[in-house]
Amino acid sequence: MENVLRHLHLLPDTATGRTAALRAAQAEWAARPLRDRLRVVRAVRHGIAARSAELAQAAGAGAKKGTARPEAEILSSEIVPLADACRFLERQAPRLLATRRLGSEGRPAWLTGMEAEVRREPLGLILVIAPSNYPLFLPGVQTLQALAAGNAVLWKPGRGGAAAAAAFAAILDEAGLPAGLLSILPEDPEAARRAIAAGVDKVLLTGSAATGREVLAGLARHLVPAVTELSGEDPLFVLPGADLDRVARAVRFGRTLNQGETCIAPRRLFVHRSLALALEARLAALALDPPIPVSLFSTLTEALAGAGRSPYALGASIFGPEEAAVALAAEVRAGVVVINDLIVPTADPRLPFGGRGESGFGVTRGAEGLLELTALKVVAVRRGRRLFHLEAPHPRDADLFRAYLALTHAAGPRTRLRGAVDLARALVRRRK
Repeated sequence: MENVLRHLHLLPDTATGRTAALRAAQAEWAARPLRDRLRVVRAVRHGIAARSAELAQAAGAGAKKGTARPEAEILSSEIVPLADACRFLERQAPRLLATRRLGSEGRPAWLTGMEAEVRREPLGLILVIAPSNYPLFLPGVQTLQALAAGNAVLWKPGRGGAAAAAAFAAILDEAGLPAGLLSILPEDPEAARRAIAAGVDKVLLTGSAATGREVLAGLARHLVPAVTELSGEDPLFVLPGADLDRVARAVRFGRTLNQGETCIAPRRLFVHRSLALALEARLAALALDPPIPVSLFSTLTEALAGAGRSPYALGASIFGPEEAAVALAAEVRAGVVVINDLIVPTADPRLPFGGRGESGFGVTRGAEGLLELTALKVVAVRRGRRLFHLEAPHPRDADLFRAYLALTHAAGPRTRLRGAVDLARALVRRRK
């Protein structure tokens, strides 16, 4: 904790002063080679492994009295995936953040002599507004990705999440993260409002749809972009041929994991009529506490229509023969669809995570989540001595453009051949 306080005490008390200090540190951090930033990420991974018990305790510190999560559950749902996310960055960030150079392949003929590259640059200052249900894993991955991309981070913990944020900040400090790159804000939502008013470059928000609307309204005044994950009302489809014992176990797991406070836990069941009685008996044996709504369907069209009535579209699960389930997955409106399982596969660090509709927009995690934390910059270089577009207009310019279109884009070889002849004539006439 002393290391965390050392970090925080270096930052001015005012939101504006804190932002200025973070931006100064970020400029130096972004100038470092990526391999140096990833050395910190690797050291963080080692720190997570060495202090897993302490992290688990901190992640569970904000639980309400009598609702403490088992250590094994915290380790499996927050600590292990966080370490895996570090390794993903170590292995994949160099490729994902590398400058992409464009040569002559695919270049339009009229741009001969032009070469370009697409760069990925840090955005600057990222505000992470964390949830209360997974106070370490979700904001931890977002913070790691932001730092790996060269940004500085403001971390606003959710209710009860301050201990998890502080514990992770200590590991970052011990891993060699330069002072001033990470600031842990108070849990009070007003802290996020002050940070936005002081100036940030992007916000990553995990919360409710109501919170999302409020935050986005504030961001609109400053033209600040955001990635929002605003929870869900996830459907679970049970198709003919599904393993009903597995379905029942999955429902129990999804409804009890983290006391049911998981954004992609099953909230609604859509069950084929032929399976209704058999599945009902299995579900009754579970003796769940918040009962799960069950809708019966005869056709997939019915099931999809029922699921589509919800404004949320974060995740979905499908149980049944793989071929039929994959076909249904193509029709389901959701950001992530898991077949013959639920929740756990989304912890794969390679996978992006995000929703649609009132579940939000943009993604975190995976390659796409890392790229969300960068700004694109194109640098184009033109070589050659003659640039026709800089010369005075010529009466034959229209003939030249029509001939070029016929040569390169017209249908049929005869038309293209004609375009080549006309283009040659137009060039000769233009030189005269």
